[in-house]
Amino acid sequence: MEAFAAWLVVWGKTRAVGWLARHWPKLVAAGLAVGGAAVFVAVTAATLVSGTDQDAVAANACTELGYMVDEAAYQPPPVDQKPVIPTGGPVAGFGRDDADKIANAQAIVAAGAEAGVGRRGLIVGIATALQESGLENLDHGDRDSLGLFQQRPSQGWGTAQQVLDPRFAALAFFGGATSPHFHPSAGKASPAGLLDVYGWADLPVTVAAQSVQRSAFPDAYAKHEDRAAVIVDALIDGVPAGALAPAPGTGVAPGSDPPGVVTAADFRASGVDIDAFCSSSFQLASATRPGSSLGGQIIPTGAWTAPLQSRITSAFGSRFHPIYREWRLHAGTDFHAAVGTPIASPTVGVVGGVLWTSGGGLTVTIAHADGIETQHLHLSEALVTPGEEVQGGQIIALSGGSGIGTGPHYHFEVHVDGEPVDAEPFMLQRGVNLRAWS
Repeated sequence: MEAFAAWLVVWGKTRAVGWLARHWPKLVAAGLAVGGAAVFVAVTAATLVSGTDQDAVAANACTELGYMVDEAAYQPPPVDQKPVIPTGGPVAGFGRDDADKIANAQAIVAAGAEAGVGRRGLIVGIATALQESGLENLDHGDRDSLGLFQQRPSQGWGTAQQVLDPRFAALAFFGGATSPHFHPSAGKASPAGLLDVYGWADLPVTVAAQSVQRSAFPDAYAKHEDRAAVIVDALIDGVPAGALAPAPGTGVAPGSDPPGVVTAADFRASGVDIDAFCSSSFQLASATRPGSSLGGQIIPTGAWTAPLQSRITSAFGSRFHPIYREWRLHAGTDFHAAVGTPIASPTVGVVGGVLWTSGGGLTVTIAHADGIETQHLHLSEALVTPGEEVQGGQIIALSGGSGIGTGPHYHFEVHVDGEPVDAEPFMLQRGVNLRAWS
């Protein structure tokens, strides 16, 4: 009975944590509506990761992901090379043959003035259009993306004809009460535009744009900021001064309490690629840390061992993916593993990489003899570094729940000459039965 009660408590906690993980944005939004004082955590996270005075908060999230953070050595990752600002045209920031682009920029500025986004919002809008379309009203794009902002009709941005109308597209991007997607009952637009992002005026241009666009290249907008400012300043002559004042409610609420601990999950929820930030800014924890390489039972050279002695939860082969909801090859073997479970190298080898992937999260790859490579996915911490020689049985990492998955587990892959193979028969041929603990 006591065992059942303990299990019931653990089950209840797991369900509660899962519910909170799915619904915390709604809870935070409700809290803002009632109190009107707290700053939305996800937007704060986006600000923090880009603000030079808030690197410590991003560093904390990187530490959570298993990175060794030396803040004294931190250097922000460089922005992509900024494009040359064209000259010689009738409007600053444009070339001689850019009449159509100038007209599109004028439409964006007019829509921004109508929406009341101010100079800052106009710069965000122009920078976004420069990245998405080069200020050309494109009738094509990725999947069904169209127009100046590459808005997708299938995602609710309007019909193909509507998103190809520069004024319609710009008003939709700016959002707020003038958006064609504004819902009076909700008090905001859906899809959300710039004015629907709380505190957008205090965000870096690239983060503000990404909060609307949800681009696969979230850092790309920053390189267009300088040119966008030149264009906006050249086009706002004649725009009523009142239209250039920031819209009410766009800044951080005065008197707000400082935010609490911002986690890696908060950054990801706001569209910030915290994994790329960490990998480009810090080093993963390595075996130089005292005791991190100890604890594994070293086996003779040439012998093989199970990287983890645990129950198999998903085998190699084609399966219906629980997240992507489609049939695809599951190229590895999944094991039941709580976060922090030690993972061993199956045999002697050299660490080929310690990296982040979108699906596998924190991953360690090890090159072995005869064209064999093993991959270890969804880790919480890596205990080795690229180029390091490891012994069979040596602890190389701790399991986790990073990347895409339904919960913490350990994913083990074997590749032979670059192709994934089923780890179970492969290991059985080497005297290791991975099913021994199932």
